[in-house]
Amino acid sequence: MTSKQYCEPARHLPVLGTFDVVVCGGGPAGCAAACAAAAHGAKTLLIEKDGYLGGATVSQLVCVILSTNGVDCQGIWHEYIRRLRRRDAIRPFSAPGAYGRISSTVDPEQVKYVWDELLAEAGVQLLHHVYGCAAIIENGAAKGVIAETRSGRLAILAARVIDCTGDGIVAAQSGVPWDQGDGEHKYAMALTKIFRLGGIPAAEQWPDEAAMEEVARRLAAAIERGEYTAPIVTEQQRLLRYLRGRFGVLPDARHEMLSVISRVLRVDPLDPFDITRAEREGREQARQAADFICRYVPGFARAYLLDTSAQIGVRSSRRLKGLAAVTAEDAVEFRKYPDSIARSSWEIDVWPADSYAAPAVDTTTQQWRDRCERLLAGEYFDIRYGCIVAKGIDNLLMAGRCISAEHLAQSSLRIQQTCMSTGQAAGAAAALSAQAGVTPRELDTGVVVRQLEQDRAAAEV
Repeated sequence: MTSKQYCEPARHLPVLGTFDVVVCGGGPAGCAAACAAAAHGAKTLLIEKDGYLGGATVSQLVCVILSTNGVDCQGIWHEYIRRLRRRDAIRPFSAPGAYGRISSTVDPEQVKYVWDELLAEAGVQLLHHVYGCAAIIENGAAKGVIAETRSGRLAILAARVIDCTGDGIVAAQSGVPWDQGDGEHKYAMALTKIFRLGGIPAAEQWPDEAAMEEVARRLAAAIERGEYTAPIVTEQQRLLRYLRGRFGVLPDARHEMLSVISRVLRVDPLDPFDITRAEREGREQARQAADFICRYVPGFARAYLLDTSAQIGVRSSRRLKGLAAVTAEDAVEFRKYPDSIARSSWEIDVWPADSYAAPAVDTTTQQWRDRCERLLAGEYFDIRYGCIVAKGIDNLLMAGRCISAEHLAQSSLRIQQTCMSTGQAAGAAAALSAQAGVTPRELDTGVVVRQLEQDRAAAEV
């Protein structure tokens, strides 16, 4: 043992069970993957570190649904939305306008129940408070997962493993190569501590544009008096812009809104000290922003800070290496491929990691205007099958924001409906390859593409 390294002793681990497919991570990608694998006859286990399903939608309060043209909303996403509507747990979608977006918000509490229903109906076995930390590798192939539980470290055996952890933890710890950052720094994008306000006023009580001018004056005066020091609050225009647009109002029954005003800069999300600093800094930014709104914005006198997200929002960390990769050119030029297993039609949405004020989407260039016009006309780019198949290790797939992609492409495909699509594809491929007796790498991509087309057509009715 040295101060820099400790050699962990070898030990025998109890085997928790044996499955056809084990999915690590219960967010949008993992839940979709588990449902798809089970729907195709695979004995499927989903393991989730938290005590609920929903991933970033719940733990990070990413309750906003965004799209430009809707063509990225595929397959299981439609059933997910239907279940939310039955529970009055989603706002009506806004219609896209010029350079506009389709948008909505969901009730994060009801998201838990919707995924519980869908997984139970599919026959997925589920374990909460279980943390997948690495795949079991034999002869270059995944044979299961090593998992940390409250009873200790256990082994879970499986013919196929799917990493949907967001951070690519299982694949990376198993030896799959990966990238991080923007090409120069370990940080790729700013992190955000989302907060919710309860007791917000009804729509007719929100300040109008004239009243917002007074709000701006009050904010400037409060900053001048030294009442607020968080950089994201002193960067006044972003805070006021979110209020003007009534961004993040949750379904009516909740009388709540969320705010994504927080930005924590220059964070390596894989460094335990850095991510801890980000949690604390983001929480303070949220507290100061909420305090100003409740004290100085007309109509919000009875509002209150309901909560901050249990986990700070991480937009990008590891990007795992696959048999193929989504390139920046794919995203910018809307490239299509015959082995496509998912679509992405969101903007190139890089939240600057070194600026509180710079926009996430550059709306000033002709290139952006041209791309936006094409998006509004229905354009998208394809995600190829090889982008969800791990490089160098057989029987290991990945889905969600950690799939094989370059930085700019990942900033678009990290949106939740695209994560569901890559998850559904990974789950189907895991089950189909196991049934065919071939590795996911050897599986005929045409089989996967045709099966997904059939499955998604049925779900979209």
